[in-house]
Amino acid sequence: MNRLIIIGNGFDLAHGMKTSFKDFITDYYNNAVNTFIDKNVYDDALLKMSFKQSNGYFIDKQVIKLDETFDMLTNFENKHEVIVTQSVLLKNIKSKLESSNWVDIEIEYFSLLKSTTNSARREVRTKDLNIQFACLKEKLIEYLQRQEKEHAKKVFDLAPMVNRFTEEIIYEEVFDSEDNTEPDSLYFLNFNYTNTLEPYFIESGKRIKSIINYIHGNLNGDYGEPIFGFGDEFDKDYLLFEDLKDNDYYTHIKSFEYSKNRNYFKLLSFLESDDFQVHIYGHSCGLSDRTMLRTIFENKYCRSIKIFFYEKNEKEDDFTEKTFDIYRHFEDKGEMRKKIVPYDVCDAMPQPVKEIVMG
Repeated sequence: MNRLIIIGNGFDLAHGMKTSFKDFITDYYNNAVNTFIDKNVYDDALLKMSFKQSNGYFIDKQVIKLDETFDMLTNFENKHEVIVTQSVLLKNIKSKLESSNWVDIEIEYFSLLKSTTNSARREVRTKDLNIQFACLKEKLIEYLQRQEKEHAKKVFDLAPMVNRFTEEIIYEEVFDSEDNTEPDSLYFLNFNYTNTLEPYFIESGKRIKSIINYIHGNLNGDYGEPIFGFGDEFDKDYLLFEDLKDNDYYTHIKSFEYSKNRNYFKLLSFLESDDFQVHIYGHSCGLSDRTMLRTIFENKYCRSIKIFFYEKNEKEDDFTEKTFDIYRHFEDKGEMRKKIVPYDVCDAMPQPVKEIVMG
């Protein structure tokens, strides 16, 4: 039996990288605010800031810290002499952050995309939304490149995580199994664009044959250009797009992006090759990847799904929340109950401990 190891953004967060959408959006606004203070103007497809008059006003030169960003933005919005114009996408993202302290940019985009289907200005709104999302993707890649560069100076103890990647498949983890077995091979399915996983992949490969697939591409494009969009063809409103006969609705749908390289094809080949167990590390298993996750979880060769949950404290973790998310990917709920490894056999995801900061 093989092992499919799903790596999500929680893996990067566990290494101290500020890769959440909240981190990114805060940094984006911070850069915009500081640019406006420095140059008296900020302008891109998402946000515009300017003075009502070209002269007569000024702002004291200062550098706004990250935690001061939104207070300063509100200050600008309340000033009669400053014009702040936010795109509908950015406005929705900011509103979601303010109300729940969390946001999934891909889901917010898809919700807005669906809302355009009944609009009298449907074509214009769709094109504008796609331009906004493309700008956001470009800013995200630039942000993650900076994060990856800063992270390159850090060295971590690989052993705790590698030991989990290469551990035995014990009989309690597989329905109707009686024996423990070593995995024949490891298949790392990396949903992240960063290279954080690389040293773990190399070290694991010294123990067990290993393959890595950057399914959404990576930052330098060696494994394909980054894929950023929505990936749920099973959404009940998705079929509306086919009836509209407007290709702009598919611009940022992941299924079409997958055809630009062989990464998805390689994954399918692995899924059909032999029985496999799934390990999940730091992936939310949310709806923005439902097309792919359902293909994996409902595959006849998928024998077991083991969640390495995030332990928030001694009494609280996200195991149950993860099972809710995985539940949504199954049509056959009985199969789901056979495949998800019970909580008392699962473990928390190891939290890497920084050993050395290189100069």
